[in-house]
Amino acid sequence: MTDLGYFLITAALLVPAMLVAIPVHEMGHAAAAYLLGDRSVRYFGYFTLDLKRFIDPIGAIAVFIALVGWGKKVPVQPNRINTTGQKILYELGGPGANLLVALALGIVMRLFLGFGVQPGITSVPALLEFAIYAIWFLNLSIFAFQLLPIPGLDGWGIVEALFRGRNPRFFFNVDARRREIWIGAVAVIFIGSIFRVPVLGAVMSPFYTPASLISLGQCAGYGIPNFNGLAPCLVSGR
Repeated sequence: MTDLGYFLITAALLVPAMLVAIPVHEMGHAAAAYLLGDRSVRYFGYFTLDLKRFIDPIGAIAVFIALVGWGKKVPVQPNRINTTGQKILYELGGPGANLLVALALGIVMRLFLGFGVQPGITSVPALLEFAIYAIWFLNLSIFAFQLLPIPGLDGWGIVEALFRGRNPRFFFNVDARRREIWIGAVAVIFIGSIFRVPVLGAVMSPFYTPASLISLGQCAGYGIPNFNGLAPCLVSGR
């Protein structure tokens, strides 16, 4: 197969991966909210397969550009999710759902590997495992990315739940400057890529590496040839 063909396949496999990983993440938040007493998430359709409910256009584009992504935030009722513990559990619901899916797919991939089938495009079983591998990776990538303490991500939501009561002005100012913070973060990642410093992978690795090792037995990333790649591993991976 030509380089162009392999490029197109690795990029195309991100489509089903995105259509699984992003809804799983948002459904995880919805499930956490429901279990914590907020029944509104069910009535607003967050337990359905309506992709328009979950897919955020910019978050979807980020999947192909940076191999991370996000969906439309699941709104909750403040009078239902109001204690520190409830807020933390709600924020962990999304990453937790992605992690559970990655763990399940890791078992499936270990079975493929046990039969000697490697992810690739040489056969139908190999291509099927490649597709499963892409879904596994993106679930793990979103899991690790969302735990970063950046405004708008779940990691920041946890920080805010823990400390906003102590310094509300600080968090108010951060919320007001969220766009500038994101522009700065993207600039740092872009400049790092120019100098071949994997900034995004480095900050994700404390979450990604152990999860990858547990689910698959090795730390592995994903790449679109001659375009981009992400391997947030603290140890050598393929």
